Amino acid sequence: MIYITKQLVWMFSLVLIFVTPTLAADRISLSVTNLTAFEWDLLVAQDQGYFTKEDLDVSITYMASNLVINALIAGQTQIAKSGSHFGILAAVRKADIKIFAGGLYGYPYDTISQPEFKSLADLKGQRIVTGSLGSIVTVVFKDVMRRHGLLPADYLLLVVPGSNTRFLALKSGQVAAAVAVAPPLNFSAIEGGMKALFHYNEYLKELQYISYFTTPRYAAANRPLIGRFTRAVAQSQRWLNDVRNEKEAARILTRHLKIDDTLAARTYRYMLTEGKAYRGEAKVDGPGLAEMIRMLAEANVIPQKEPWQSFVLE
Repeated sequence: MIYITKQLVWMFSLVLIFVTPTLAADRISLSVTNLTAFEWDLLVAQDQGYFTKEDLDVSITYMASNLVINALIAGQTQIAKSGSHFGILAAVRKADIKIFAGGLYGYPYDTISQPEFKSLADLKGQRIVTGSLGSIVTVVFKDVMRRHGLLPADYLLLVVPGSNTRFLALKSGQVAAAVAVAPPLNFSAIEGGMKALFHYNEYLKELQYISYFTTPRYAAANRPLIGRFTRAVAQSQRWLNDVRNEKEAARILTRHLKIDDTLAARTYRYMLTEGKAYRGEAKVDGPGLAEMIRMLAEANVIPQKEPWQSFVLE
């Protein structure tokens, strides 16, 4: 007869604890535009543990803005955080991708120029850096310039993808202005003697500028996973919107972008306090997508206006 003592039971329990395997977090690969303040929600989701709480291991790959959607289409990543315009244009061209969450709302850019220019009208005949000719920064800039009496033939646009590289081109003195410079680079430019000619957030208040995309095939096989990812991002955006977290949010931006605390604090006020960049808390904003589609269609970037729902995951 075998007698089992309390000590044996306790020892056996310890063995079970040490040999029971720990389940690994679900891994998601994500393509994102080169790191700027526009990725603040992702930085918070990582640093504040929102991805961990959802048992997610999110691998983020930063790349040029025009490559983010291509990486998703090619199957190199499972989710893409990209300008809504890039994904909509790809979808119109029959790429099988859909929006499932909102990444950034409004249009937190400034047109920045050399200090001798006093207004947009002064840019007539000048060299100006922009993103791709079909990108939303170009579409919006042309629309703004028309409203100020200047047609595309009145200035020369040079294609330089990415806010960082446009900033460097401006800083080099080779061009008169950059069509759209994101924070905190706009503040750095202003402190360096450049001029903010135009604040776009005063012009485009309702716009889902950045979206999260995936493929319907991946979503169909991983619907709970997409839901957990969206929930983590929504929690990070909600955290950012809480003014009690302003100082910690600025510290997170300082660490990742390697900027000083003053620039980070100014970026928080510009994007969150004034611009309400994360007001949707990851929700798809129908009117904001409709406005994006309208601008793209009127600029002939896409053939025609289509219902915003056709670009969203069901």
